[in-house]
Parts: sequence; structure tokens; C-alpha cells
Amino acid sequence: MKALPERFIGVTLTLGSIFVIDLNQVTPVHQLWLPLLLAAGAYLMTQSLMAVAIACGTLAYIHINTASPFWVDSTAYPIIVFLSGAIIAITLFKRFRQRISATHEARWARRQSANKDNS
Repeated sequence: MKALPERFIGVTLTLGSIFVIDLNQVTPVHQLWLPLLLAAGAYLMTQSLMAVAIACGTLAYIHINTASPFWVDSTAYPIIVFLSGAIIAITLFKRFRQRISATHEARWARRQSANKDNS
């Protein structure tokens, strides 16, 4: 029941985007802005930036076309892939640092007891 209003807004954004989006239209609204609105809705529903970054990065990577004259395919999608990769890397680094910090005291205590046992 945590963050219920945000999750409800996320469901609303997601459903609204799904019903409006038409990926056959080659316009920035349908190729970029509505999918980003869908990603924002997914974040609000899941409360997981990592999951949304993985999904957005993967979908943008699949649709990159650097030879396309349409700026969304040639410029926006590579930027989304880069930003998603950066978010994933930062999140993994933070989780690693939190894990190291959380286990630091226990590891230090084991070392101290091992040193006392050897003395």
C-alpha cells in the first residue's frame, strides 16, 4: 500500500499512453514522447528506476538507426541508450557500495576474532 497515489498515476499514464500511441506514425510525439511518458508511468507503478532503465535502454538500442534522417532514430535513441546505461551503472555502483557498507562491521569483527584466536 506504499505510494498508492503514485502507482495510480502510473497506471493512468501507462494506459493513456498505450491507448494513444501509434508507432506507425513517424512523428516525435509517437516515436519518442509517448514512449517516454509510458516509461514514466512504468516507473511510477514499479518504483524501480533500474527496471525502467533496462527496458528503455533495450528498446532504444533495438530501434537505433544512425543512417536515418529522422532525428529520433539517429540521435534521441542513442542518447536514451547512453542515459540508461549510465543509470544502470550508477545504480549498480550504489548497490555495491551499500552492500560493502552493510557488511563492513561483520567482516571487521570476524577479522578481529580471527586475530585474537591466532594470538
